[in-house]
Amino acid sequence: MRTDRPAGTTMSAGELAQARRLLEAELDRRQDIIRELEPRAIPTIDPVAYLTAAATRRVMDQIDAALDRIAEGTYGRCVRCGAAIVAGRLEVIPHAETCIECQNDVEAA
Repeated sequence: MRTDRPAGTTMSAGELAQARRLLEAELDRRQDIIRELEPRAIPTIDPVAYLTAAATRRVMDQIDAALDRIAEGTYGRCVRCGAAIVAGRLEVIPHAETCIECQNDVEAA
């Protein structure tokens, strides 16, 4: 998904389609993880599996939200400030919902 478009420009239809495919594949992969962990993901039986399943579900929620943003036409824009999320950040974290500056603010709080 690497592009060298200037900051603030919108993604092309091809880039959005590629992002959608990548997010859907990642969602499927994480659903497989949940299916594998579910039988033992109980805090008293396997606390590591329980925490892994919980973290996986949180990321699945973020992926679902990113797919919703693609459908709404807001994917690639920060949900906090509206600025474009740099392509490199989306390449590493395709479900990122905030720009680096806003993410830093969230982590500092």
